[in-house]
Amino acid sequence: MMEIQDIRARARRAETSFGLVVGMSDPYIIDMAYCAGYHFIRIDCEHVLYDYNTLQTFFNAARHLGLPAQIRVPDLHNISAILALEPAAIVLPDVNSRKMALAAIDAVKFPPFGKRGMNGGTRNVRFGPYSREEYMRIGNDRLNLVVQIESREGLEHIDEILSLDGIDMVASGKADLSQALSVPGQKDHPDVIAAENYIVEKAKQHGKILTLSVSDPKRLQELKEKGVHCFSIGRDEDLCLKAIKNQLNKMSKAEKELTE
Repeated sequence: MMEIQDIRARARRAETSFGLVVGMSDPYIIDMAYCAGYHFIRIDCEHVLYDYNTLQTFFNAARHLGLPAQIRVPDLHNISAILALEPAAIVLPDVNSRKMALAAIDAVKFPPFGKRGMNGGTRNVRFGPYSREEYMRIGNDRLNLVVQIESREGLEHIDEILSLDGIDMVASGKADLSQALSVPGQKDHPDVIAAENYIVEKAKQHGKILTLSVSDPKRLQELKEKGVHCFSIGRDEDLCLKAIKNQLNKMSKAEKELTE
């Protein structure tokens, strides 16, 4: 089993990390992401209904590869079972108030930050080198809590959200922001970009590390210049579809040229 890198530590060293969003159900995609050179994966349980056995398979595969596996949850329901999988990060969408952020910290972090329960059933306690007390001491540092700001309410309350200890990283959500800003689907609209830039500046003011989704190289460069070092750069279904379509188009073009 390989040592899993801390994406947050990489960002502090100004090292760029690229992540793949996982929405497919075959754990083979974990191996593909690792072989391709991705630095982390983010399993999307907000938009995909995975069963628990599939999630266990995903996390076991990532663990043995030393690949940090984050998970985006739809809410805090059943969070204890998700935490037992020992993800590298919990990503909570649409955090729009201090109350919601505090609830996330309470659920995800051990004391003194939160109120996370501990039953000794996690892998590192059962099979690893840590006692329950040791695991509770290091757990807060190893598990990153990522809050997504993707609404007008979130933007309005961003200072009171990001001022809280226990929040480690901040993400935007440009698709939902575009709807909130009345330009649905226009993720590159100036208003959406301005909102994301505002999130970047607020995160830096509060000492939080940013993790943003980006597909345009120019935008990546802009964000790098603003001090962002952690990026999700695509979703598995989209990238696979693009690759197989490009291959078909390339071969179809070659065949057409031959027959002309």
